[in-house]
Parts: sequence; structure tokens; C-alpha cells
Amino acid sequence: MKKISLILSLIFLSIGLLGCQQSGKEEELNKEISKSTQEITDKPTIIGEIVQIEGERFLVENKTEKLPDGKPDAIWFSTDEMESLKVGLIVSVWTNAIEDSYPQQANAKKIEINE
Repeated sequence: MKKISLILSLIFLSIGLLGCQQSGKEEELNKEISKSTQEITDKPTIIGEIVQIEGERFLVENKTEKLPDGKPDAIWFSTDEMESLKVGLIVSVWTNAIEDSYPQQANAKKIEINE
């Protein structure tokens, strides 16, 4: 009888520990979500030239700064405000979350056309 009690106690303890571990993962996920939904800052994410437009997205390349591998810093931005954008414009674009890839990808939160 004592063996059965010991085994049941170990099973319940294991289940309890697994539940705590899951809560830690959920907490980390919540922190990541809150980071990505922070307000946009005063400084734009990138200032550069629109070099390509495809549907509801546009590619901005920073012509003055290069990445360590020599490629230009570039980001694809998605937006539903495409009317005034065209290839060749110099723009400042703000976002609060960027997907890591090359070129990077993000949703444009604010777009300013530079003269």
C-alpha cells in the first residue's frame, strides 16, 4: 500500500512540475508579444529609397549603410497606403516589429516621404 501511495505521489508531483514549466513558456511568449506591440519611437526604423513595389508591399533599401556581409540594409514593408508611393522615392518608415530574414519584413506603422 505504501508503494502505491509513493508512486501516486510521484505521478502527481511530476504533473505539477510539468504544469509550472508550461506556465514559464507562456510567460516568455507574453513578454515577446508585449515587446512587438510597443509604441513606435521618434526615430524611423529605416530611411532609404523605395526600390521595388509588389501589390500591397514595398522594398526600402538604405543606400548609405551596409550590413556586415556587404548587402544593403533592406526591409519589405506591408501597408494599405500605397497610393502615394512609387519606386525612387526617399522615405522614412517606422515599425514596431521586424521579421528576421533578408530582406527583413515588417508592417509599416508610419511612412513619411522625404523631399
